[in-house]
Amino acid sequence: MSERQIEEALQSLGLSQYQAAAYTATLKLGSAPAVDIADATDVPRARIYDVLRKLEAQGYIETYEQDNLHARALDPIEATGELQQRAETFTQAAEQIDDLWESPGVEDAQITIVKRQDTVYEQATRFICEATNEIQLTATPAQFELLAEALIEAKSRGVYTQLTLLPPSEGAPIDPESVDLDDAVIEARYRTLPGPFVLISDREQTCFSPQTPWLSDSYGLIADNYPIAHVFHRYFQTTHWDAWEPVYSGRAEHPPITYVNLRHCITDLEPILSDGATVHVTVEGVDTASREQVSVSGTVSDLKYSEAAGVLGTPELSDIARQVAIVITDGQTEHTVGGWYARVEDIEMRRLTVEQIE
Repeated sequence: MSERQIEEALQSLGLSQYQAAAYTATLKLGSAPAVDIADATDVPRARIYDVLRKLEAQGYIETYEQDNLHARALDPIEATGELQQRAETFTQAAEQIDDLWESPGVEDAQITIVKRQDTVYEQATRFICEATNEIQLTATPAQFELLAEALIEAKSRGVYTQLTLLPPSEGAPIDPESVDLDDAVIEARYRTLPGPFVLISDREQTCFSPQTPWLSDSYGLIADNYPIAHVFHRYFQTTHWDAWEPVYSGRAEHPPITYVNLRHCITDLEPILSDGATVHVTVEGVDTASREQVSVSGTVSDLKYSEAAGVLGTPELSDIARQVAIVITDGQTEHTVGGWYARVEDIEMRRLTVEQIE
């Protein structure tokens, strides 16, 4: 089915010729400046802003300011549903609209500011469904419930999820035990202070929405960008994770034991290695030179970190706030393994599994 046929079908729903053309172009572009949408259609630049505002009022798109006016398509379920009910001949158009909406993802700029929190949660669900390794999430119980189905499915795929539960507002504590976490996460903690909604998926994708009722305009940030994800990971780790007490753990107590955080792995391995044990591990990660996926198995031969005052035993997290690394030997080669954003080590760890302790 051609774009012209799609536009004609949309006009049958009551859209004008310009509105149908602009909506179809927005579906194709995903998220784009208003002038780019005009250039992709026969809508005059002088008319495009009025056309987009009317589409927004009808619930087809949302607009936002990013140096200039941008627009992105909303879920077209209502439009597709009505088309399918109108006539069998419109079915192809409805399926095409769904395909166009699903394909673009986050705009090419990789960072998008949106006005609706629902858009943040919709994108967070999509990121969770695409995750293959790890998720960090900070959410209230209500926000957690919105994502629970996707999180349960992700855990069944082997995704390692860390959740920090938040109270919905100051002075409104929650009972973490009332939240059903078993099938959805691996670890959970409870922060007694309110905070923003944060999701980091596979070290690449980020969703953020502040919980600030004093702001006159709500907003959210969606990013598909590794450096941005790294910044939010640091924020999550220091502000929403390390300082708060665990309330749930589905981690194994005996091998195989999985880690997605190198620093937490070192705090557990240090006393074991100090006792003379041999630790067999498998590391999955990225070669820091080639950026290719790698997997290495061997024994831990050394832990590298700056231990405060030379104190032996389990290091505090403050002791490993600088460069840290694990050295693994496979019998022939030594491999240095670093954490997020590793640069001087051989491998940036994504997941480490303790296979055996002797």
